[in-house]
Amino acid sequence: MEFKDAILRKIVKETSDSYSFIMDVPEGYTWTAGQHVLWRLKDYKVAEGDRDSRVFTIASAPEDGFLMFSTKIGEKHTSFKEILLNQIKPGDIIQVAKPLGSYAFDPEKDLSLIIVGGIGITPIRALLKHEMTNHRDGHKITVLYSNSTDEFAFRDFFTNEVTPAIPGIEFNYITDRAAFTGGAEAYAKEHGNDAEYLIAGSPGMNDAFTDQLKGLGIDEANIKKDTFMGY
Repeated sequence: MEFKDAILRKIVKETSDSYSFIMDVPEGYTWTAGQHVLWRLKDYKVAEGDRDSRVFTIASAPEDGFLMFSTKIGEKHTSFKEILLNQIKPGDIIQVAKPLGSYAFDPEKDLSLIIVGGIGITPIRALLKHEMTNHRDGHKITVLYSNSTDEFAFRDFFTNEVTPAIPGIEFNYITDRAAFTGGAEAYAKEHGNDAEYLIAGSPGMNDAFTDQLKGLGIDEANIKKDTFMGY
């Protein structure tokens, strides 16, 4: 697999346990908002049995002018994340492979519900950054963003930049599980298959919401998932 060298420019602490790593875009490197990619550490050695690479969504859109991934680093973590947390520094190299996948708004749908949990917000950040300069008239976006700790990565960005740029976008910041599932249910009952449903979270969360929506009559073709495996 071919990798390109990306120079790390800045590390941003987004919440008490999530961090963003911002890099220059390597010459000739391109991607679309919502894609994921394999990132590899360079010049650092992980512990025996660990891997020196991880798949993360690209949290930035091309319109940002930089590459970024964001990840949660809990109290217990791998040697890979220990390097990210306490060793790597601006000026170091993080290698990036060819981007993969497609996770985007359907241009034929005027209604989009985003259902996102925790660090699953990363592809949504990229999609909404892209949407800021590519918004279609009449496209209404609703976001249900859940985190049990009441900490929401990119909240200032959504409030100060995204909301003024995208007419009618609605953000709901949720800490209660019942409110999270109830919000999705209410939306699906009101809009049905006239809307699309973008889900981004853990495998269990994605499966639970997929089953819920299908049980409410939503066609699987109108459900898109970006699954985070805990890396």
